[in-house]
Amino acid sequence: MKNIKIIIISVCLFVVSGLFAQMPQGRTNATIVADALAQLPADTQNKYNQTIADLVSTGEEGLLDLISRLYAPGKGSNETVEYAISGWTHYVAKDNALRSSTAATFGKALNNPLDKDIKAYIIRQLRTIGSDDDVETLYDFLKDEYLSDPAAQALVSIGTMKAKVALLSSLNPSTPESIKLNIINALGQTDHTLAEPVLLGMLNDTRSEYMQQVILNALGNIGTMGSIKPLREIAEKADFSYQKDNATESYISLLSRLNSAEPKTVKKEAERLLKSATKLNRQDLKIAATKILLENPSAKVSDILKDVIKDGNLDYLSGILNIYPFQKDSKSVELIHKEITSNKSLEVQTALIYWLGENQTKNAASLIARHINSPDKMVQKATTLSLTKVGGDEALIALAELLKSSDEETVTLAKNALMSFNGDISYTLASVFNDSESVGKKAILELIANRKMDSQYNLVYNQMFIDDSEVKAAAANTLKDVSSEENLPDLFTLLEQAEADYIPGIQQAVNAALKNLPEDKQIDLVTDRINKSPNKHLYYSALAGIGSSDAINQITTAYKNETGVNKDAAFDALANINSFQVIYPLLDIARTAKNKQELEKVTDAVINIIRKSDETGTVKYLYLREIMEFAQNDSQKNNILRLLGGTGQYQAMLFAVPYMDIPALSESAAVAVMNIGISDPTFAGKETTAALNKAAKTLSNPDADYQRQSINKYLSENPTEGGFVSLFNGKNLDGWKGLVANPIKRAEMSEKELTAAQVKADKQMALDWKVENGLIVFDGKGYDNLCTEKQYGDFEMLVDWKLYPGPEPDAGIYLRGTPQVQMWDTARVDVGAQVGSGGLYNNQTHRSTPLKLADQKVGEWNSFLIRMVGERVSVWLNGELVTDNVVLENYWDRSKPIFPVEQIELQAHGSKVAYRDIYIKELLQPEPFQLSKEEEAEGFKILFDGTNLDKWTGNKADYTIESGNIALYPPTTGSGGNLYTKDQFDNFVLRFEFMLTPGANNGLGIRTPLEGDAAYVGMELQILDNDAPIYENLEVYQYHGSVYGVIPAKRGALKPLGEWNYQEVIVDGENIKITLNGTTILEGNIRDASKNGTMDGRDHPGLLNKTGHIGFLGHGSHVKFRNIRIREL
Repeated sequence: MKNIKIIIISVCLFVVSGLFAQMPQGRTNATIVADALAQLPADTQNKYNQTIADLVSTGEEGLLDLISRLYAPGKGSNETVEYAISGWTHYVAKDNALRSSTAATFGKALNNPLDKDIKAYIIRQLRTIGSDDDVETLYDFLKDEYLSDPAAQALVSIGTMKAKVALLSSLNPSTPESIKLNIINALGQTDHTLAEPVLLGMLNDTRSEYMQQVILNALGNIGTMGSIKPLREIAEKADFSYQKDNATESYISLLSRLNSAEPKTVKKEAERLLKSATKLNRQDLKIAATKILLENPSAKVSDILKDVIKDGNLDYLSGILNIYPFQKDSKSVELIHKEITSNKSLEVQTALIYWLGENQTKNAASLIARHINSPDKMVQKATTLSLTKVGGDEALIALAELLKSSDEETVTLAKNALMSFNGDISYTLASVFNDSESVGKKAILELIANRKMDSQYNLVYNQMFIDDSEVKAAAANTLKDVSSEENLPDLFTLLEQAEADYIPGIQQAVNAALKNLPEDKQIDLVTDRINKSPNKHLYYSALAGIGSSDAINQITTAYKNETGVNKDAAFDALANINSFQVIYPLLDIARTAKNKQELEKVTDAVINIIRKSDETGTVKYLYLREIMEFAQNDSQKNNILRLLGGTGQYQAMLFAVPYMDIPALSESAAVAVMNIGISDPTFAGKETTAALNKAAKTLSNPDADYQRQSINKYLSENPTEGGFVSLFNGKNLDGWKGLVANPIKRAEMSEKELTAAQVKADKQMALDWKVENGLIVFDGKGYDNLCTEKQYGDFEMLVDWKLYPGPEPDAGIYLRGTPQVQMWDTARVDVGAQVGSGGLYNNQTHRSTPLKLADQKVGEWNSFLIRMVGERVSVWLNGELVTDNVVLENYWDRSKPIFPVEQIELQAHGSKVAYRDIYIKELLQPEPFQLSKEEEAEGFKILFDGTNLDKWTGNKADYTIESGNIALYPPTTGSGGNLYTKDQFDNFVLRFEFMLTPGANNGLGIRTPLEGDAAYVGMELQILDNDAPIYENLEVYQYHGSVYGVIPAKRGALKPLGEWNYQEVIVDGENIKITLNGTTILEGNIRDASKNGTMDGRDHPGLLNKTGHIGFLGHGSHVKFRNIRIREL
């Protein structure tokens, strides 16, 4: 499962109360830091909150520890540590005490000889939590060319007078230019006007364009009256162009900022700027200058607006109207009302109309509506859109009147405006309908349909009896949007009388009206019409619209029994049903078709249904393969092959291979084989290699060279041997045998007895199991399974299967001789079959039912992908996961685990069943671990042999068997929990092997109860990746092999990550000895080691326990264990 990293740093986190498993309060700060880093980035918000809270609890020591783990650039990744530090910073930001202490710790760290990038990172933290207390620290870094920018920005964030003074005081002639740039940029983000004289002096002296730009930006933000002239003069020299020195922007910004404080001066400057802009014909500059004038305290807003209107430029006027709230100035509103009526400029009219539409002043609708018939389309468009925004009866009537026009463009403008008009417009539209031309009537009908105006049903219905064919067609198509169940009698009558061109629209109306009724009422009503009408074909589309199984059955029956137009209509209805279930009757039609034309029509319909469906690739493959049998031409076959290429199914790839030998189909087949073959590395092997090599030779399309490169890349990166192997050759039952008893009874037989029984079983098998048309078929007689001659351990299996209709369709697949992956008819609710196939039917303790229903109809093909590893089984039925890693119980002896190796059986259960395309891929399965002769002689016993966890208790959900190992993967919540021996042990020799992953952390519990933290209620021996950077600062008693907190272990004996380590632990009374990979890393007496207190200073009440369980203690890391054995002393 992919982890979803939740990074929540910008908000204050809250502390959750519960602590995660194996992270008790007794841990040292170094341990808390290391464990927290191992948990980050967290996969849930709550876990993140708790982890950061744990980190903050370590205080200065923990934060300095984190900082010490930061790498200089190029030395390692800081992602996790920076994630932790940033989380810490934002966590404390709302708590004054924590904020102050954290900032002080950052300051302390900055005094250490750290890499400059690390210091820059720390300084950036002070932007969030810095205060006056940190100004002196930051001031020192203003002299550093590399650190001056983050330091200056931190001072900006602090924002106090002390911080501003520090910035300005650092700006002197001897300061390097790069540092000056950083400081000036920072000053420009403050309101420190005392910096202005210094900046103006530097502006006069500098010859650097970039320096000038930075100074100008700063002066624009903090300057006073003294900066106006210098900024204007620089902007004037550039003709007020927006060049890279930003003089014009800075000048305008300065004027805008000083507008309230210095209105007279600013007004004079803005008027001067406006004159220059007018002379330069710069509309953007005119807008900027006018905006300043409008915002001036002494501004006469209406007079300024009057001048803008007089100017007449559309961009200028529109810009000004958009940036100033003229609706709040009564004189300006009065002016606009006057000008919109009297001004002859089309551009002015357009701008003012849009403004009225947005601001909706009094009488806006009437003022705008006066322009509704303007001959200018720009003005007319502005009018229609603005009337829509204004709304109201006057606007509605004006827009509706436009629909009477014979000009299509004008009608379209009105229609588009009315589409989004607020309120009920139906009766207004009806009032102008009869006076409208055809183009207007069609627009009104479109509006009625779009806005679902069911009140206008009669108007629409009446148009079905006029002579205007265009309006009549529009009305037929509109009926579906206004009809209800009350209109069905009218619609049925209309359907019987209408001309052929209008029937589809009326049928859609019938379908829409029926949707308002319960499904059973829909069926009854339509069935009654069909029975009474001589034109049955008119109603099959209604059944198709219902789409229920009853409806599908009626249409199917009609297709079988009717002729002529009724039969054709029934087929069209089937082909258009929006349900994948219709594929069943269509295939039945194909299987009984009597002519090529019918087969061609059915094949096209099935292909189209599959193409449109959202069924799984497996289901699509099954039916594409089925319909290929009925395809009548190369076009259909090529379409099927192309669709097969998108299913991603191994069997589909092999099915397509022979078609590469048919010239007319070879290209489609080769592309399908390539697309499937290279899509999944798990398909790699001998069969796939052969198929892809053949495809590479066959491909001849324009992209063939690129496709061959993809094939070669896949073959070079994946195995070309092995993979899936066929268990059935399609011709006979070679490799299969009859069933003899069960695995336990067979094991009890002598070789002679077993041979005789096998001969008898094979004879019975030959009577009941046959090969017919490339299928293995059980005839339904008898109850003896068909078994593989070979036995299998871990494997993946592909098999297609089909149950035939009958009294009790039922079958299954036995895995390692044990029942069973269930197959049955889901209609058999009396035995619980409604849950579906694919469950482990005979399980009693573990789940027996599938996760979901994924069966196809009885009589159609289904497909299993079965994966069995150890005692756990996963099943995909038709591409849906129905059994997820569930233990398969030993049906023959439930006190024992499933057999590690046994035969696969196809169950005979008294009903007909067929199988095809049976493939198996054996997964590498280690042999069960066995003691050496020496260990047997010494009295060792196996605790885990790679096949089961029968001698263990605890968290068997996260600790699972994988390829002969106990594997713990990081769970989505918590730390993975603990796995304990069922038995308790006092004195013993324990031997086991383990493999670590980067940063892995686990523990070995000794003499511990089943509850509590084993490090304290018993004793814990560390299992740890000592070389991980997150653990480099641990205490000596925390490294691998240490008795946690009590006796330290030597370092240096661990093997590289990914390799197996061998460890022996001897516990004899109070003495403990640990040997790792042949090196003794710990030997001591726990009583002596703790008589004056433990090394970690904690209470370990269970340290001297006499007996207890052995356990593996999860800390949220991925680890593996194997070959575990023990000798009691």
